[in-house]
Amino acid sequence: MTFNLNLSLKELSMRTSKKHYLEIKLLSDTSPEYQKLTGSEKEVIFHLVKASKWFDQIWLKLDNHKNLEFLAFLNQEIEKGNKQAYLTKKLFDSQKGAFSPDALGNEIVLTKSLKKTPGLGFYPEDLEPFEFHQILDKMLDEGEVQEVKNILSQRTVVVRNGDKLTSIDYVDYFPEFEEIAAELEQAKNLCEDKEFAEYLNLQAQALRCVDIEIDAKADIAWAKLDKSNLEFTITRENYDEQMTNTIFENEKLCNRLKALDIDINSKDSLGARVGIVNKRGTKFLNKLKKLTEIEAEYMPYRQEYERNSSSGNIPQTAVDVDIISLTGEEGAYRAGIVLAQNLPNDDKLSLKKGGGRRNVYHRQIRKKTNRRLYKNLITDSQYEYFYPEADHWATICHENTHTLGPSNVNLGKYTSILEEYKADMGMYAFLDNFVEKKLFTEKQAKQIMVTSLASSFLKGKPSLTEPHKVRSCMIVNRMIKTKSITFDEQGKLIFDFEKIKQTTKQIMKEVIRLQIDGDVLMAKDYVEKWFVWTEEIDIVSKIIQNYSKKLNGYLTMPLYDKILLS
Repeated sequence: MTFNLNLSLKELSMRTSKKHYLEIKLLSDTSPEYQKLTGSEKEVIFHLVKASKWFDQIWLKLDNHKNLEFLAFLNQEIEKGNKQAYLTKKLFDSQKGAFSPDALGNEIVLTKSLKKTPGLGFYPEDLEPFEFHQILDKMLDEGEVQEVKNILSQRTVVVRNGDKLTSIDYVDYFPEFEEIAAELEQAKNLCEDKEFAEYLNLQAQALRCVDIEIDAKADIAWAKLDKSNLEFTITRENYDEQMTNTIFENEKLCNRLKALDIDINSKDSLGARVGIVNKRGTKFLNKLKKLTEIEAEYMPYRQEYERNSSSGNIPQTAVDVDIISLTGEEGAYRAGIVLAQNLPNDDKLSLKKGGGRRNVYHRQIRKKTNRRLYKNLITDSQYEYFYPEADHWATICHENTHTLGPSNVNLGKYTSILEEYKADMGMYAFLDNFVEKKLFTEKQAKQIMVTSLASSFLKGKPSLTEPHKVRSCMIVNRMIKTKSITFDEQGKLIFDFEKIKQTTKQIMKEVIRLQIDGDVLMAKDYVEKWFVWTEEIDIVSKIIQNYSKKLNGYLTMPLYDKILLS
């Protein structure tokens, strides 16, 4: 197949220039973190990296049916000396796919020959939501309840079967799983850390067997790791695929599925992380473990819901990790890249079995912010409170908050938006309590508010498919509406610290209420009310665009590349 490239050579050159293309460099073989490892640990890393490489191919399949074909076309054109293809491939490799938003909220489409569909590569390319709902109804009419359950599982790819649909479990769909399992087994055999070796063993089993019980065992073992020097994660999150969420817009079908006890779960995107646990950074995280306990005590409506453990609070570990590689969906730079993760998500069986979560923080991804740039944004008298390290403290509060509130909430395409919105409220709503318990000082609380809120202003309006950015827009809009943030005579931001805390407490109540009630229409109305790109927000975005020119970004992974070439 021949693909028509969409971006001109001029635009491609601009987007991949140093000015507009952000490089994030991960560990190399000369990095001190890697050099400190023992010989056996380096051998384990070798096989973990070999395992992680397969997730790039897996994710490309899940993201679009023709991604791999498009990639092959680009490579052929590059061999012919096609510079347009060469620069297109640079963007394709960094965003891991033909489609991606940039920092301004514009959708980057690398070829005119492909169409982005709500089902991505998880569902048939020609399947539209209306037909999808019709087929599900027909299958239920004919008593195919179990097959419908499988179709709506997180871990299946859906294909046509005559005038119906059928599902294929990831284990059966991806031959790459066997390659990954083989590498994990070799890593396990070389690993001197018994707990980490047992986790790798369970994870290898889970990749070879269509059994969510083994998946759960692997998740439980991973979440317990608190002394290991190494980190390997297969990340499974539900942000990307939108087809499943359309069911929530069909009240009749949605109610029918619920009556049959059929869970409606968006598909799991897949990626992998390989890294080295940073003991100093992890020690700081452990110092802040009480954050979750304090938040749990003050969460609104806490008597109206239960968490997935007998104590009402999910046990969790936290590690700060120096990153060797991020692959698959995990490594896709799409208007940004994740700073940290709190996994497994609420929809996973391990949590229902009383397992815990694990917070993993990405040291190399944390912003190396030039604070001088924010002089243009923050009023002079409060500029002293802009402190880049406070963004990390805020992220810790955010990730901890994911563990709290109602579990297994499903509000269609608004689920992730409101969950991220709620998590951000954990940065601010409990600051007085954190200060009272001496986890932060008054000055540090102000640094968290100024740094995180100033960073929440965006360069451009995002789409509803970008939950992290949508929640940022909602937050700053709310801050402006309540005069928690105002503007000085120069148009710079002024932060009213007391109003910020009052407003965020109110927001936390609203979001938890929405999550408890589970009304999709109410969630829709709420998001539409606050997800508004106002004139004030647009003015601030223009200021940011003047001092931050990055539109796209990419990872360089020297150690990963060297291992793959060996």
